[in-house]
Amino acid sequence: MTSDSYLGMRPGDLDDKPYARYWNPQMAPLSPDITQALLQSPYAASEGLLFSDCRRLQEPGNLAMESGFTRLPSGELFVAVNTPMPGASGAMVDWWFGWHSNESQRYKLWHPRAHMRAALQHANEHAADLSDRERYVGNTSFVDEYIGNTVQRLAIQFRSPGEFGLDESRFDAAGVQTAVCANVGLAAAPLNFGRLVHLIRETASGCEMRSRFWLGRLSVRSLGTGHPANRLLGSRHLAKLAAGRNLGHDMVVHCAMEMAHLANFLPQLYADYHPPAGRDTGHSPDGSGG
Repeated sequence: MTSDSYLGMRPGDLDDKPYARYWNPQMAPLSPDITQALLQSPYAASEGLLFSDCRRLQEPGNLAMESGFTRLPSGELFVAVNTPMPGASGAMVDWWFGWHSNESQRYKLWHPRAHMRAALQHANEHAADLSDRERYVGNTSFVDEYIGNTVQRLAIQFRSPGEFGLDESRFDAAGVQTAVCANVGLAAAPLNFGRLVHLIRETASGCEMRSRFWLGRLSVRSLGTGHPANRLLGSRHLAKLAAGRNLGHDMVVHCAMEMAHLANFLPQLYADYHPPAGRDTGHSPDGSGG
């Protein structure tokens, strides 16, 4: 870790930050639904979702496991977390993912008890011609965070939903407002070990975030999936070694806490940066204020 990677805020970290009021290290306890899911996990492997069946997230209703974890036949650990986000929308989530990695302080708002540092590979905050999605899709966020009691230094490589088998032409019909997709790997080495999807589906009160993680399948980023080295690294045995059962529990807790915390302040934070026409909040598009 570098000297700028640490938990919490230090004196001066939030000086002149227009979002300072959203720093709140007091996080709510896990919801009863998540607590019950942890008690029941690991679920039977048949309750999980294969990555190749990712498109099933666009089907009406819920899947067999909306929250919890299990071990798939491939050896991968499958983690699911469903987070209600009343008052929020897919547009807000797209904006958040294009905004938060530009400063570690923003990243820490999301999970004050676990997030330490964030930086974008391609800083583009001042590129006025980019949409919110274009700010993160194709970009990589390098983050330091605790998962359980272990510090992870990760490279979150954002990809388009189509690359993960999702059909964006069917999003509107399925009530899907957006889907954040990424490969997950090590920041210090060109090695990936997981994939994630945060699919945002409309609800009567706003939206819900259906988070899914497939963890343990190893691959060298610079090599194709059919390369002999990646076929070997992607074996069931190595997947089980790379993603132990404790990681399933820790990922459910981490994701449930950070997404519920985000849901509490995202609608108002988004409104701060997107005032109605004619009302000036003093926040510039790059988040620097005035």
